[in-house]
Amino acid sequence: MKKLSRITIVFTFLLIANSISALDLLSCEEIDQVFTNSTNTGEVPACNCYHEHITAPKEETLENDHIWIGCTGQNLPVVFRTLNSLNETFLSRLIIWNSLVNILPSDMFAKVRPRELSIESSMLAVFRNGVFDKIGRRLKVLNLRENIIKSVEPYVLKELTGLETLDLSKNKIVGLSKYVFTSLSELNTLLLDGNQLTSIEDGTFEGLSNLKTLNLANNKLTIIKRDTFKGLTNLETLNLVGNNINSIEWAAFSHMKRLRILNIGGNQIKEVNIRGFENLQQLFINNNALDSLQKVSLRDLPSLTYLSFDRNNIKMIGQEDFSGLGQSIRLMSISLAENQIENIDGHAFDPVHQIIALSLQNNLLKSLKSSTDQIPFLRPLKKLKSLYLTGNRVTTIGDGDLTALTDLKELSLDQNKIESIDKNAFRGLKLKKLFLNENVLYYLNAGTFDDLNPDELEVVDLSGNNWECVCGKEWIGTWLRKIGSANSPLGSLGCLEIICPEDEYKNQYHPLWITAFAICLTGFSVITLFAIMYLLFQEGRRHWPFNPIAIRQIGSDKEKLISNSMTFPNPATISDANLISRLSNPARKRQDSTNEKKKVRFTES
Repeated sequence: MKKLSRITIVFTFLLIANSISALDLLSCEEIDQVFTNSTNTGEVPACNCYHEHITAPKEETLENDHIWIGCTGQNLPVVFRTLNSLNETFLSRLIIWNSLVNILPSDMFAKVRPRELSIESSMLAVFRNGVFDKIGRRLKVLNLRENIIKSVEPYVLKELTGLETLDLSKNKIVGLSKYVFTSLSELNTLLLDGNQLTSIEDGTFEGLSNLKTLNLANNKLTIIKRDTFKGLTNLETLNLVGNNINSIEWAAFSHMKRLRILNIGGNQIKEVNIRGFENLQQLFINNNALDSLQKVSLRDLPSLTYLSFDRNNIKMIGQEDFSGLGQSIRLMSISLAENQIENIDGHAFDPVHQIIALSLQNNLLKSLKSSTDQIPFLRPLKKLKSLYLTGNRVTTIGDGDLTALTDLKELSLDQNKIESIDKNAFRGLKLKKLFLNENVLYYLNAGTFDDLNPDELEVVDLSGNNWECVCGKEWIGTWLRKIGSANSPLGSLGCLEIICPEDEYKNQYHPLWITAFAICLTGFSVITLFAIMYLLFQEGRRHWPFNPIAIRQIGSDKEKLISNSMTFPNPATISDANLISRLSNPARKRQDSTNEKKKVRFTES
């Protein structure tokens, strides 16, 4: 018996080796040559071979796993003939796109062994029995998107026991047979979005225990029943966006303990009751028919990080509306954009005080204070980093409305009706991005932005307001020029773009040494001026008052040549008045001079 078992083992090994050797392990050049030989003279080959690098496990990789074949722009007979010219060749991928392959024959893939098969945008509608039988155990990815498939029968996929990804999106599928996916026990991704599914039979997904991603978006589903998703115990992502769902039995999700992302947006849901999902991280309830958060019950969601209520009909946020999220300590972001919110209770955000992003844009808020108790409703959000209030009706930013948000980095208040901002509104903030554009601001108190560090600012937009500027008093334009490239207006800044002459002079930059030199030069000039004035003063003192004797001593050169024997009138006999009269009367002086000369001549004779 032992000898027989050994012979059996050897025989089995030889049989396996022989079967493997029967499969061609061709190079890409050899495959292209085969395609060329199978093509009629003058025609371009219907398919081409390409090289690529794949990351398949080493023990599953064969020599030809680094090449793939692409066929495009051809009809079924040509593609069929080209593929069957090969001799059972291993491939990483076989891709057929933009062709006319409306029927897949049973022996379509008799001579190729791809790991991934894609037939996309090729009008595919019908599958013959056994079409995937020969490649079923090797095939990991099957992409049949953007065709006109209306139904998939159980026999089509029955041999694809190793399939991991199935893409049937953007077809015309209206219904799914209960047992269509039964054999796909290894499947982890199923894409059925963009079809025309109106209902799903209970137990349709029951055999997909390893499925992690299910996309049913953009279909025509109206009801989710208790057993619609029965068997999906390991599901992590469920996308139901863009259906017409108006009724949900919330117990349909109760067994999905590993669910991380649930998207039920874009439906007609009026009430929500989700609880007990320990791993749920992202919840989308946007684009539904919710008119009040009191109809939303969210509890026991400890891993929740993102929550969206965008584009509903919510009119207010009450004190207890977020009370069920008190245990969601990882919640980072809440979005309530494009609702009809007019009022928010001053304590509404107490249970979610740890969030870092809040979106309230395109609502009807007129103030950042609660209308009931006049408490700033943002006060609990001390860790908030991003606040979006674009497109509301806020008219005033008061002292204390924002000052609790000491970690805030981005503030969007654009497209409101803001006409006044308190001087201390931004006190203590560390903003990097500030949007106040498209409001009705015309004036801000000097120092409004004093707490904003110009070196940390990245974007500031004050455009689209009704600014009024008075030279000598306008300071905002100077501040905007000071922050440099952070000033990023989307529209016109009006008069803030005009530089007043005195401001231009003040803004001129002079190096320190030039300033010091100018001061020294001015000081030297002043000292020199005082010195000159002092010298002039001293010189004046020497000649004041008049000294007649000194004046008489100033004679002409001719008089100095006259002999010392000449006689002159005694100065003592000449009165001061007579002397002044002589000095001021040229004729009198000439007469006196003549008389003197005559006297001289008389003496000499």
